[in-house]
Amino acid sequence: MENVFDQVQRNIDRLVEENVNWSACATAEQLQNAREGRLVMTFGEDGVIPAEWLGDVKGWKVLCLAGAGGLQAPLLACAGAEVTVIDLSQRMLDKDRALAARESLEIRIEHGNMCDLSRFEDASFDLVFNPPSLCYVPDVGPVFREVYRVLKPGGTFIMVSSNPIAYVCDWDEDLGCYKAVNRMPYRSADHEGQGDWVEFGHTMESYLGGQLAAGFVITGYLENQTEDITELYFATRSEKR
Repeated sequence: MENVFDQVQRNIDRLVEENVNWSACATAEQLQNAREGRLVMTFGEDGVIPAEWLGDVKGWKVLCLAGAGGLQAPLLACAGAEVTVIDLSQRMLDKDRALAARESLEIRIEHGNMCDLSRFEDASFDLVFNPPSLCYVPDVGPVFREVYRVLKPGGTFIMVSSNPIAYVCDWDEDLGCYKAVNRMPYRSADHEGQGDWVEFGHTMESYLGGQLAAGFVITGYLENQTEDITELYFATRSEKR
């Protein structure tokens, strides 16, 4: 049986080649603001990670976990962080390579799986930032355990993901509205019409309980509702104590 992550890589690479909107790079204005001490990290449609969640990242060692695409890593590098980005998609990593070269930024770029961070030593990072991507792993537990391991004591983990409602509900043409039809956890392979698409919907118990089980203390929680009522994003801030 083919490794599910090989298919995920092909799927994401294809979407990047089609210029899907979430693969857009940081703008010149965003990069300049970060250089001038006004780092803004967004999530969802118009949500903003609070400045106090990040603090002053200058000199910090930061891991952008499954966070390639020319957005988070360049912004953090412009703010003075020592940035590493790891991602399955070479096309997303290419965006970081190109932007780093253009802006003369030092970004360590690693092609790899977010479930296996064995290339990184224990207590290597001050901050791990994970944009929406956990929907591509069948089990979030190994990810949280690896993040906990590579974070320094007192380090911060910021994670962004879709709320499970995105998977519970489907559009009902007859009713003309969304209807709760799917049980959680969700797996795209269990549903017709998904083709070669691979995606997993996790429960809030997995997201929050999984971090707690790994040893994290959750210190912040935010949500961002988009125009589509089932596209509800949330962000957590956790600490390794």
